Amino acid sequence: MTTTMKRLLIPLAAILVLPLACTDFLEPLPDGSYNSQNYKDYPKLIAGYIDKAYELLPATYLSDEFIGLDAVSDDAVFRDETRTMHRFSLGTPLITNYPFQDYWDRDYQALLYVNLFLENGIGINTHYKVDVERDALLPRCMQGDAFGLRAWYHYDLLHKFAGVGTDGTLLGISPMLEPTVYDSEGIREYRRQTFDQSIETIIRDCDSALLYLPLANRDFVMEEGFPTDVVGSVRYKKLDQIAIHYLKSLVYLLWASPAYNPNGDLSRWELAAQEALTVMRFKLERENVPGGFNPSAGFYWTSSNSPEAVWISNHASNSTYETAFYPAGFNGNAVYGPTQELVDAFPMANGYPVTDPRSGYDPAHPYVGRDPRFYSTVWYDGAQVLRGGNGAAMYTFNMKQGGKDVAGGVATSPTNYYIRKYVSLGWNANDNTVSTAPHCIFQMRWTEAALIFAEAANRVCGPTDERFGLSARDALAYIRSRPTNDNVPGIGSSGSDPWLDECATSQDAFESLVRNEWRIETCFEGKRLLNLFRWGDDSILGAILHRPVLSSGGTPELEEVVRRALPALSLPVPATEIRRTRGMIQNIGWETWR
Repeated sequence: MTTTMKRLLIPLAAILVLPLACTDFLEPLPDGSYNSQNYKDYPKLIAGYIDKAYELLPATYLSDEFIGLDAVSDDAVFRDETRTMHRFSLGTPLITNYPFQDYWDRDYQALLYVNLFLENGIGINTHYKVDVERDALLPRCMQGDAFGLRAWYHYDLLHKFAGVGTDGTLLGISPMLEPTVYDSEGIREYRRQTFDQSIETIIRDCDSALLYLPLANRDFVMEEGFPTDVVGSVRYKKLDQIAIHYLKSLVYLLWASPAYNPNGDLSRWELAAQEALTVMRFKLERENVPGGFNPSAGFYWTSSNSPEAVWISNHASNSTYETAFYPAGFNGNAVYGPTQELVDAFPMANGYPVTDPRSGYDPAHPYVGRDPRFYSTVWYDGAQVLRGGNGAAMYTFNMKQGGKDVAGGVATSPTNYYIRKYVSLGWNANDNTVSTAPHCIFQMRWTEAALIFAEAANRVCGPTDERFGLSARDALAYIRSRPTNDNVPGIGSSGSDPWLDECATSQDAFESLVRNEWRIETCFEGKRLLNLFRWGDDSILGAILHRPVLSSGGTPELEEVVRRALPALSLPVPATEIRRTRGMIQNIGWETWR
């Protein structure tokens, strides 16, 4: 079997059963078997490479890649101590049952598809449509998709698996820039680049994508006469130029972060700020139209059509979030429990942290007068599930000693807190007709763009300097002051946020505030641990990831639930890749993974 045939068998088999959204593609040549000689004659097959790469994107936060990864950090805990990810959080994972092998394999599978599309200009030079104008436009969009997806999947690998290798070098990805995955002897060749080389690889593909993609997948930004069945909102869940600028901001932020920027190069922070600002300005200046984006409007986790979105996954209506988060008393499994540390990260309604005497925090009544975002994110002792958010009470949590939801019961949270984020308040398993709501992954959204800009701009010029046309403080104020998921006015919505103003007098204090805002706004999205990695040094490893994780039963007394013991601020490269790939280097701390 030829190498070409080896690399084609899997994608061809998958695409044969892939439903294609477009219905007016040119008809292929007369029926025949797909093989390495004639597959280029089938336009549906070539377009299917891009569709398949999009299809492989994750579509739910309910996985080890997202909420599960938070349960390895100090934000959440698994109820089931036999879970693979729980063992991983204790530093005792099994090489033979590594949870991130699946995501490693998925990313490389997607890279294979986009490379098959890009190989020798096959994708852009194939005719797809009968209509000449559409036939000229569609392959350009797909060419941009291919470069953008290749950049995205490489970034996904980089921010998960980057680290200092056992050879002492700061290492990045093993790039896949062509379809073949074997050398002439049939051996896998995935040597890791240096971290800086990986950044260059990803940014190069981002810049290529910008040459082909439309500005934004919105009908109102398209020039008159553009075919809206090819570009515009029809591409809503696909990449556009704004999404690529967003991706560049993520890449530059990673490159600028302390763990990957040993010399403290400020130019990297400036690049991150500029790219994030491009996204923010587009939202503020182009999408801020009636019915469109409004930075002062709330954000709804169950709305896949939120104007805040830049790029989302496919969505589905189901009750998996509710059953995963609620306790057995309300027909759930309580798979995860938020930690006391995460609860304490939410400030009071006046914006001050709970540790500040000016906050008004009362340890005897810890859930009174908190940041409105807290009530939209976590269920606590005494919290009520109100139908639709403001209707009749469907359930009341009781985490007091002997209560039905206290830790230690059947399918109850080990921390005495429950996740509310993502939950549909119209869901009740006891209803005759159970109401569900659409969910998706917001892979890119306004909140994170503002956080990236605030962190990066502060590093470049401090919290209040407006050399970018917007200050880091302004970006954070957008986030803290907007209404919550329950449409409750946020901190500073009245025009006063004294803690934000106080932190904005110091770069260090402001950075601490930004990091806490990252934690609050992106909890249960799988970002906490990876942020700790990029901010990381040994003090973070000891002070955060080797500390006991605490719970509370609605009282000031705290109990240790679990003690994290990660050996390093990185994830290990899957041991199977070390064994079967020539030249693959493992990250330090994981030397036994081979």
